[in-house]
Amino acid sequence: MNPGPMLTGPALWWRLLVIGGLWGCSFPLLRLVAAEMSPFALAAVRGGFAALAVVAFLAASGQLRGGYRRYLIPALVLGTCNGWIPNLLTAFALGHIEAAPAALIHASTPLLVALIAVPVLRDELPGWRGVAGLFLGFCGIAVIIGPDALAGGASLTGGVLILVSCVSYATGTVYARKARIGAAPQIVLGQQVVAGLVAGMLSMPFGGAESYVQPGWVYGVLAVLGIATSALPLTMFLRLVARARVTDAAMVGYIQPPFAAGMGALLLGEWPSVLVLAGGAVVLAGVWLGTSRR
Repeated sequence: MNPGPMLTGPALWWRLLVIGGLWGCSFPLLRLVAAEMSPFALAAVRGGFAALAVVAFLAASGQLRGGYRRYLIPALVLGTCNGWIPNLLTAFALGHIEAAPAALIHASTPLLVALIAVPVLRDELPGWRGVAGLFLGFCGIAVIIGPDALAGGASLTGGVLILVSCVSYATGTVYARKARIGAAPQIVLGQQVVAGLVAGMLSMPFGGAESYVQPGWVYGVLAVLGIATSALPLTMFLRLVARARVTDAAMVGYIQPPFAAGMGALLLGEWPSVLVLAGGAVVLAGVWLGTSRR
């Protein structure tokens, strides 16, 4: 089925704003519960709530039908690249880095998408602006991580984990565009099931059943994470990838940092330092340079 004309202008940007805003709010929420729960159990419960939300929506809209076998491979790939791997890495990282710098490092995802797209999507090569943007963006990441990186401090650990999760997200984004899988309900549901199941299986040997014994407010936060900051923006993002240039869709990274910083200040009292703000400006400048048209 033809997904329609490529999205540009306001039709593109309101989608970027909603998706990026929801994903940006996930960083302080994850940091809020990361100190209470094993990262493996956290990722499993988050994936479980997201899968339940997708099932409920599909059942209510009459879309809970068969044909899942043909979507098995895309669900496995996206459930890994955009599911349990980045969910686990982010949960671990937010025990070592604050929400705002984590989101600013995550804003480099469009640059990584442009880099991975070079050998895969020949019609979307980044050009010289992309190369310059990549260099500038990673300079900004170095500034955000700061002097602690030289001593192997906590900022380095958290920053590297977030950066690896960005590589995973970027790989999944390029795959979704290359495979032209669209946003079939079976894929959205399959991704969340894979993300939750794999993390759940890993949680047993690495955390045990006791890691799931948590107060009610933790599960309340995880429900918000699974439904509002996972299932909903993911569904919108897969639809966006089907109707926009891959580098344009990846620009949700632009939107995440201010939402993460605002929610982090509100919930956690974490105000970004001048160094983090300066590095974030450099990252966003690099992302803009690398993904904007001439």
